[in-house]
Amino acid sequence: MSISKVTPIGRASFPCLNKPDMYNKYSVSILLPKAKPEVMEFAKWLKEAVTKEALAIAGQAGLKEAMGYFTNFKDGDNVSSFKTYRGEYAGHFVLNVGRKTEFGKPCVVNRDKQPIDPSEVYAGCNIVLFIDVYGYKYGAKKSVSIGFQHVLKAGENTPFSSTGTKVDDAFEGLDLPEETDEAPAAAAPATAEPGQPAAAKPPADPFTGV
Repeated sequence: MSISKVTPIGRASFPCLNKPDMYNKYSVSILLPKAKPEVMEFAKWLKEAVTKEALAIAGQAGLKEAMGYFTNFKDGDNVSSFKTYRGEYAGHFVLNVGRKTEFGKPCVVNRDKQPIDPSEVYAGCNIVLFIDVYGYKYGAKKSVSIGFQHVLKAGENTPFSSTGTKVDDAFEGLDLPEETDEAPAAAAPATAEPGQPAAAKPPADPFTGV
C-alpha cells in the first residue's frame, strides 16, 4: 500500500526521465522553497506519511531504524547531508524520487496536461510531481521510499547549468607551483586524541523544524 499526493511547485534537478539512470530507474529531484507556506504544509504531510508507512512496515520497535534509512527528503541548508552540495539547494527542501523501469516511463505533461517530450524537463525548470510514499523490505532492511508516477512541467526558469561560477572566476588568483614529476606528499590521516574513540556523527533528521 502507498500514500499519494501532488507536490507544490518546485524546480527540477537532475531529471532522468527519458532513459533509466545508473540504478535502472527513472528519477528526478524537486527543490521546494521553504519560504512558501504550502511547502511547509507539504513537509508536515510528508513527515506524517513517512512515519505511517514506517510503522506499517517495521512496527513501533523498528520505527527509529526505519526512519534512519529514509533518505529521499533532505534539508537543503544542511550541507553535510549531501555527498556533493550544490548552491541552489540553499533555502529549499530537496525531494528525490524514483520509478522502476518495470512500471514503465513516467508520464510527462505540460500545464494543459498534454504529453510532452521528457527532454523538455531540464534542471532548473518549474515542475510538479505526483508521488507515492511506500514502505519496503530489502533483506532485513525495512524502510520507506518515494516513487513518482507523473511529472507536470509548470513553467520555464533559469537552467541551473547556467548559474554556476565561470572557470576564470573560480580559479582567479590561484598560485600554482611549477610542474614537476614528483607526486605531492600525502596528508597525514586525522586521528582521535589518545584514549578517545573517534566520534560517530549521527544521521541528520530531515524533518527537523517541520
